[in-house]
Amino acid sequence: MKKILSFLLSAVLTFVCVAAALTIGYVVLTSSEMYEWYTAEAAEETEFGSPYKFYYEKLDNIEKHTYNEIITHIYDMPEQIEVPAISFEQLDRVFSAVLMDNPDLFFVGRKCTLSSKMLKTFCAVDYIISKDEYLAQREEIEKSKQDIISSLSNPEDEWQTELEIHDYIVDNCTYELSEPRLVCSSVYGALINGRAACEGYSRAAKLLFDEVGIESALVSGTSKSEDGNEGPHMWNAVKINGDFYYLDCTWDDPVSANGEEMKIYSYFNVTTKVISKTHSEFSYNFVCIDTAENYFVKTGRYFDGYDRSYEKKIADMISDSIGSGENVQILFGNKKDYRSAVKDLIDNKRVYEVLSLAERLSGEKLSKKSVTYLKDDEHLMLTLIPERG
Repeated sequence: MKKILSFLLSAVLTFVCVAAALTIGYVVLTSSEMYEWYTAEAAEETEFGSPYKFYYEKLDNIEKHTYNEIITHIYDMPEQIEVPAISFEQLDRVFSAVLMDNPDLFFVGRKCTLSSKMLKTFCAVDYIISKDEYLAQREEIEKSKQDIISSLSNPEDEWQTELEIHDYIVDNCTYELSEPRLVCSSVYGALINGRAACEGYSRAAKLLFDEVGIESALVSGTSKSEDGNEGPHMWNAVKINGDFYYLDCTWDDPVSANGEEMKIYSYFNVTTKVISKTHSEFSYNFVCIDTAENYFVKTGRYFDGYDRSYEKKIADMISDSIGSGENVQILFGNKKDYRSAVKDLIDNKRVYEVLSLAERLSGEKLSKKSVTYLKDDEHLMLTLIPERG
């Protein structure tokens, strides 16, 4: 986790004196008149960039005009882009929205300067690679993106598609901060290098969601780890079957105590209440309240109770997981049932009886010398990691 966006907006004012000897037959609008025109003329969302421009909609009219000018021209990597006469603060908001909405701007830095010349206003964007490098890397990303999309089992099913995109990113990307900062914060870092920070994970997810027609947005804020450390973080809000949910691919890709990478679903389509236990200072709060598309609810791994009658259900889950190599992660509805399950299965070692039942159901030999498990007391989740015997 690291600082996501940092903007340096500096004004470069160039004054040019012109001696007018002839009367020209047209009218030059002053910057004030231009400002009034842009303010009055309703901005319409441009087709350039992401089809889902959430932060664009939060801007005022003149800021939207500025956004449109930037996103229309930025892919050609010009030295400067003419924009309406706006303030540094407005450009700050616009440039932030541009970067948040459009994950394919992997070639763009975090610096945008403002200048004026001959009654015109320009912004200059900082590019972190050359035009030739951009074209080559864009081609790599496009190929990777199409390979991933073509592998989806059922693109018409939003939830299944979201799950497979989540799994691809978690399976193929490693959390990394030692790469150049803006590389590991980009889709190139996540999809091509296979190493990225939270920003890279989140931008890669949005890029793929954009491609398959799933509405989503980046969310930046602060997260708190188990050791109490806080830091800047980025995740996604995803609209699945009509409702928004929070998705955090980075936090679903933890490293175990022995250094092994894992794939979990603790942050797959969770509510504002759930994610707020560890995430705060949202760039926008989507007020997610629905649970229908939550991973545990959808897959039947949400337990609203616990006693020995649940052992068969857990054994079925373990049996199903053997072939796929997935962990068995269970979410409990309250602390009482969670603690009862942990005490019975782990402390009293009842889990070995469950493994024996899973063996009979699957016909596969499972290790009963030891079993790896993870406890999440805050989220009331228990993860079992069976091993073949």
